[in-house]
Amino acid sequence: MLHEEYNSERPLIMHIDLNSCFATVEQQARPMLRGRPVAIVNRRTEHTMIVTASYEAKVLGVGLGMSVKEAKRLVPDLVALESDPAKYRFVYHKMMSIMRDYSSHITMKSIDEGVIDFHQTSEDIRGRALEDIGMEIKQRLKDEVGIAMRCNVVIATNRFLVKTAANLHKPDGLDVITHENLRQTLAGLELTSLTGIAKHNAARLNSVGIFSSLEFLDTDAEVLRKIVFKSICGDQWHQRLRGWAVDDMPHTLKTAGRQ
Repeated sequence: MLHEEYNSERPLIMHIDLNSCFATVEQQARPMLRGRPVAIVNRRTEHTMIVTASYEAKVLGVGLGMSVKEAKRLVPDLVALESDPAKYRFVYHKMMSIMRDYSSHITMKSIDEGVIDFHQTSEDIRGRALEDIGMEIKQRLKDEVGIAMRCNVVIATNRFLVKTAANLHKPDGLDVITHENLRQTLAGLELTSLTGIAKHNAARLNSVGIFSSLEFLDTDAEVLRKIVFKSICGDQWHQRLRGWAVDDMPHTLKTAGRQ
């Protein structure tokens, strides 16, 4: 059954995203690097690609895929470090352990982000405000891993919304999306900022006059199914945007390899 209304149930899906994970872990391990621009690379040569950068580097223009040589033109005092997977695995396991204290229904989406489903957790946990639990998880990361650790927490009614909003207030943000602020939240996002809408799907939407996230939200399900996506995917997008769960499928864990 297709729902035309927004999902008004209590938001019980939480997304946790460690901010600039690899760079932040290195800053935690090496206090002298805190507050300094840091880049993580596969190997220490000037032509190697940057895997991730600290926020201090990002605000100066350093980005994923840039070579160290290019980055140092922008930021001469950039510190480039070779990746250390053992450290990142340790943080991954700590994060997973913390999440499991709140629900057995957790999914690690990658080495630095996970989802907690609170629908089937204990009454004690469900009786708490999830905003409070989100703040508690932030503090536990600092207490159990280190004071340099920061994460974004988003709480909503489905996995699409928590993932889409994960970048809204980085670093160290906490957002709650409900049926009451859904339109306001989507209004601040470009089409290609929506999880699953890259250039190809954006072009499909543009071809029928849909250029904003709110226009996408307001488009009839039949138009999305028959004209835009030409499949049941149109119905799924219609529901997904309204906060209904259509993506509760297990995912293979993605990791960052050396290459």
